[in-house]
Amino acid sequence: MLMEAKHNILFFFQAVKTSILSAAAYKVNFVIQTVFMMINNSSFLLFWSVVFSVNKGNMKGIVYQDILLLWSIPVISFGVCYFFFGGVENLNTFIISGQLDSFLLQPKNPLINVLTSKCIFSAFGDLLYGLIIGIVATNGNIFKFLIVVFFGTFGSVFYIATEVILRSLSVFLKDTGQIADKYKNSLLTTFSSYPENIFKSGLKLLLYSVIPVAYISYLPIKLVNYFQLKYAISIIIAGFIYLMIAYRVFSLSLKYYESGNSISMKN
Repeated sequence: MLMEAKHNILFFFQAVKTSILSAAAYKVNFVIQTVFMMINNSSFLLFWSVVFSVNKGNMKGIVYQDILLLWSIPVISFGVCYFFFGGVENLNTFIISGQLDSFLLQPKNPLINVLTSKCIFSAFGDLLYGLIIGIVATNGNIFKFLIVVFFGTFGSVFYIATEVILRSLSVFLKDTGQIADKYKNSLLTTFSSYPENIFKSGLKLLLYSVIPVAYISYLPIKLVNYFQLKYAISIIIAGFIYLMIAYRVFSLSLKYYESGNSISMKN
């Protein structure tokens, strides 16, 4: 058991190294996608700057620093997920096309293998942008910046887990790729970029459960502003619960997975 865990960890770090090397191999494409993603993110921050300027720097108890953190911590989570684990977007395609065979036949954990099979270059723009804004939002406070980095990185767990859950359901519901994309873009990403204060209590309940935005955005921001151990523990426990559910759903999908009849090779 311990040896298997050790091998999976070593494989993970090797896959991360491969992702970085693949980015280095396509320097121009990598730089262009990174820069354009940072510009795209900056446009949203510019919008909030105008809103706060009109409202004289304060809006229903929300200060501009909170907006900076909203565009730092969740953005880091998104960047880590799709730069290092971009293969998760292809999980549903592998399932419905039978290409998952090439991952199942290898002596590695198939889920880790799938997750690390692709690196999305533009996501590095999110990661870098989130780190830069994190420095600005924390005014150079090292302790607060470390909180931003740690929980920004840990927040990727929720993106990965929800993607795995929804895309694994392709075994039962055919292609669930569009559902997963809508969930990611319209729910996780959108809600995590708006302050918690603007939502009513009924919706907040969903944002602390079915849609784990609170653990990606709201609680980490509270930790930066005023560190409380209970918030940190809540985020970590919720993350492991989501991961366990995701792994369970993926394992269940393998029992009903139908192998393809085409010969394919993993790059």
